[in-house]
Amino acid sequence: MKQTLDERFLISPFLVFFIVHATQVGVGMLGFQRPLMEDAGQDAWMAVLLAGLATHVLIWLMYRLLAYSPSGGDIVSLHKHYFGRWFGGVLSIGLLAYYALAAFTVLQSYIEIIKVWMFPLMGAWQFSLIFLMLTYYVISGGFRVVAGLCFWGVVIPLATIFPMMAFAFEYAQYRNLLPVLDHSPTQILKAVNDMAFQYLGFEVLLMYYPFLKNAPSSQKWAHASNVLTIFLYLVVILISIIFYNKEQIAHITWPTLTLAKIPEVPFIERMEYIVISIYVLVVFPNLVVAVWAMARVVKQLFSIRQRRSLPVLIACLFIGTLFFEEKSDIERFIQWTSKSGLFLMGVYIPLLYVYVWVVEKVKKSLQQKQ
Repeated sequence: MKQTLDERFLISPFLVFFIVHATQVGVGMLGFQRPLMEDAGQDAWMAVLLAGLATHVLIWLMYRLLAYSPSGGDIVSLHKHYFGRWFGGVLSIGLLAYYALAAFTVLQSYIEIIKVWMFPLMGAWQFSLIFLMLTYYVISGGFRVVAGLCFWGVVIPLATIFPMMAFAFEYAQYRNLLPVLDHSPTQILKAVNDMAFQYLGFEVLLMYYPFLKNAPSSQKWAHASNVLTIFLYLVVILISIIFYNKEQIAHITWPTLTLAKIPEVPFIERMEYIVISIYVLVVFPNLVVAVWAMARVVKQLFSIRQRRSLPVLIACLFIGTLFFEEKSDIERFIQWTSKSGLFLMGVYIPLLYVYVWVVEKVKKSLQQKQ
């Protein structure tokens, strides 16, 4: 397949493993247990597995869809090729809005955690300014720098934060896992719907696909990354089930962060401060990749270089933090992002694939008749 980008801008296929995982694990890891356990109780781990398996199907579907993109391009090129410049542009603008919503949600959600746990007297705009300036710096270095950030955003937290979960086993109540299959299929499916939002992030592949060397070969790395994500979410939900009961977790906003208070170190009084500080390496790649995708869509649609569009996009995100910083606003944005992401991956991408597949079959049939 012909690559339209210079070789020096491309990344190795195995780096997809880190990009996919870095975008799937974010602020949601700190509090995904509560809605799941409210719906499915001790059977919540089944929702984690089912949603993860559905994500594998969607990843496979994305690669099949992107294979139809002209010259190995992204979904914006695919929209233009199959829907024309104007209607395809409208569809791509919708994708731009989704990436903007995702970036804003990630930014505000993490800032809320910092304010609640560490700096309650500081305003959101100070943190927003710092994060967005760093975002501009990273994206200005190109997509290879973005991929490098995702690499460290996976390696360092895996080596530091997640091993702390083991301290919870000292207080484990394994009877909390029983009885198994105590909830109806409707309750479990509702939990699956809640959990599906946590796996979102892999859809940014729709934009960085052209930046991959031999892009089709990266599919196995995307699936391997999703396996790691399923494993982490499964471990965390199982630890939460044996540590909390259903009544306790209903009153805890960030159960994973609360678990971080278990380890006791003589010279560190508040271990959760360390966890929140390191967790910026988990959240920051989510923000950077989403903003990069926004700038990439703008470049593909309007032929505006990323250096020119990036400051404008970042300024818009910063202005948004000045008007929407209340907890109710953040929860509303999370709901919008969840619904938009689930519609994009659960409805739009499958329908788009069917449409493109039918068009290609019709073209092939007509060519054979001629």
